[in-house]
Amino acid sequence: MKKIILVLCIMLCSISQAQEKPKLVVGIIVDQMRYDYIYRFWGQFGDNGFKKLVNEGFFLRNTHYNFTPTYTGPGHASIFTGTTPSVHGIIGNNWYNKYEGLSVYCAGDGNSTTICDCDNHIDVESTAGKMSPHRMLTTTFSDELKLFSPQSKVFGISIKDRGAILPAGHTANGAFWMGKSGEWISSSYYYEQLPKWLIEFQQKKPATSYFKGAWKGRGFGYPMDSLLVSKGPASVKSTPQGNTYLKDLAIELIKSEELGKDKITDVLTLSFSSTDYIGHQFGPHAEELIDTYIKLDKDIAEILKHINSTIGQENALIFLTADHGVVSVPNELKARKIPAGYFDTSNLTNELNNYLNKRYGKLSQPKVFGAELISPNNENSFVLKYSNQQFYLNRKLIEQQKIDLQEIQQIVADYLINVEGIQNTFTAYQLHHNEYQNKFYSLIQKGFNQKRSGDVIITLNSGWIEWNSPTGTTHGSCFSYDTHVPLLFWGKNIQQGVSDEYISICDIAPTVSTLLGISFPNGCTGQPIRSITE
Repeated sequence: MKKIILVLCIMLCSISQAQEKPKLVVGIIVDQMRYDYIYRFWGQFGDNGFKKLVNEGFFLRNTHYNFTPTYTGPGHASIFTGTTPSVHGIIGNNWYNKYEGLSVYCAGDGNSTTICDCDNHIDVESTAGKMSPHRMLTTTFSDELKLFSPQSKVFGISIKDRGAILPAGHTANGAFWMGKSGEWISSSYYYEQLPKWLIEFQQKKPATSYFKGAWKGRGFGYPMDSLLVSKGPASVKSTPQGNTYLKDLAIELIKSEELGKDKITDVLTLSFSSTDYIGHQFGPHAEELIDTYIKLDKDIAEILKHINSTIGQENALIFLTADHGVVSVPNELKARKIPAGYFDTSNLTNELNNYLNKRYGKLSQPKVFGAELISPNNENSFVLKYSNQQFYLNRKLIEQQKIDLQEIQQIVADYLINVEGIQNTFTAYQLHHNEYQNKFYSLIQKGFNQKRSGDVIITLNSGWIEWNSPTGTTHGSCFSYDTHVPLLFWGKNIQQGVSDEYISICDIAPTVSTLLGISFPNGCTGQPIRSITE
């Protein structure tokens, strides 16, 4: 009998512990971090940053983006909404609005104004703060938390506005990002004026204070003072000190807003962007990038130390992942006889318009400079816009000329498949009416939004990029170097371990929701990760 009672007591105790929610959830996103960086830089990491998360937490080594394009905006939105661009609507950092005939930004909001430490607290001329999450069509797990417990505090911070705004969701208490002069700003979507603590923080620690000394590493050195003079305070974002600046802000925010100080769960989303700026400039194998991650490791260690000393590991839940990976510099790949290349789009739209004019009859007399159309983006052009590897057709003109839309989409796709560097082409009709089982095709489909995406979507060959720098690189593809990212959980009720089971990036939000005992985000298509929740 005593044994039965003891077993029951243990079971009840375990259930009680499981029902206790963390006081603070911190979602850390490292912009442009490939999965392999954990192992490549392992020997140069200290014991209290990435290694601590791996050695004390749970490492999901086979985590992938289940859609393309793999950009910052879609990546951050998908992590926190638990769904893909086909549902949440953030199909790129920018895209062409075919209904309004203009390009839009994923976090842009003309109805908001810039809130800053300036006269009257509002800068009506600046566009840097005209931002909000209104283009994101679904909730995040923090939105669901706020619906469950309105007293919960939710904040998002990043050097990039989209890295702060999209993860924090629609109901956040605040979001902060870097302005053009290196100062922390926000939007009237959140505030009428910046919090007093933030004003005091950046008066005590302005961006200029992070330019002391030089950025040095093995085989390189950059004078920070010269960078400050030539490019201004905001250039700190392109150095490892940009991550350190954000780390200091995160710790100050946790203290000043008293996150995790009561039994009501709070959320902080934290996106490190300097890794992306440096990765684009130098590539994933450069000494500059290696040095950046060594320094980031120390920044993460300080965040973990602060949380552990003030809130306690047993009261916090932290996860770390990335918004996308990155391809190696194509010139470096080619030098090693690996297929790669640079995709030139400078005249592709003109060439396509010329081809369609010949096929359907010349419909206009556009201005000509040499052999090229000066501006194909006009009402008499078949192709209105090329954006995010998508071609937007002039549907009004196509209807006026009584041309079958499905037919011209396929004609464009057939033309483009013969262009060097293009691997596949898809029409909007195909993506809307078919359900692809092929892995790569399904990634395209999950990134396709019927209202926002173009008429013809292309994918490039592996190792190929749209980039104008011979030494830099980028991301956005459906290949593993862009889709495979790390995922680590650490903190309350997280057991140490490792798993190689396939995990979709969309599985993070329902996992956190399960641990918090709240509803999944309303557009969620992911599933809870059983090795974390059970």
